[in-house]
Amino acid sequence: MAIANNGPHGSHRGRIGNIVYYMLNGQPVSRQIGFTDKPPTVGQLTTRLSTKICSEFLASVKEFTQIGFAAEAEGTTANPFNVAVKYNRKYIIKGTYPDLAIDFEKVVLSAGSLKQPENWQVTETADGLQYTWEADPQMPWSESTDQVMMLAYFPLKGKVIYTLFGNNRLSGSDVLEIPSSLRGTSMETYMSFVAADRKQTANSIYTGSFNQ
Repeated sequence: MAIANNGPHGSHRGRIGNIVYYMLNGQPVSRQIGFTDKPPTVGQLTTRLSTKICSEFLASVKEFTQIGFAAEAEGTTANPFNVAVKYNRKYIIKGTYPDLAIDFEKVVLSAGSLKQPENWQVTETADGLQYTWEADPQMPWSESTDQVMMLAYFPLKGKVIYTLFGNNRLSGSDVLEIPSSLRGTSMETYMSFVAADRKQTANSIYTGSFNQ
């Protein structure tokens, strides 16, 4: 059953036949429900598994992508998570079905028009990861107040450690503290910048793997 708001010619909510009507981010949308008794093709199985692997990985770093893709999602019916999945799904899966896996070097955790870090370096320290980048003392004030975003993902543990609003760009460095229980464990690392007003981000950078 569907409900027609504002009379018979208004927007619907619910199911009519094989069409489902619902609201998404304040806008009426619909989708078709289909059924088939044909076995899925290898291509279909690959797409399903790729989507599952991509979605599960991005769900583990969702708070990071909520900031990282907020600007890309603004003005659309999608939320930042969905934009992140769409952005990554085509590129970050490697292998042949059913042996598919994440290609961490191709993962993008934020997207936007801010300047990316330059001459960056990430090194392990006693406390975690030391991030450094070039900091021009003559950079514009608005650029100098961008804050670093840092993330380490631990594929063998399914854990993630991150900082969303770290030191400003002008500082040239920050430390992502890693709990002692995760130090020495295989990790994939990333960094980006977010504007002080949270309205824009840079394209994230893959900053390498450690303890492989």
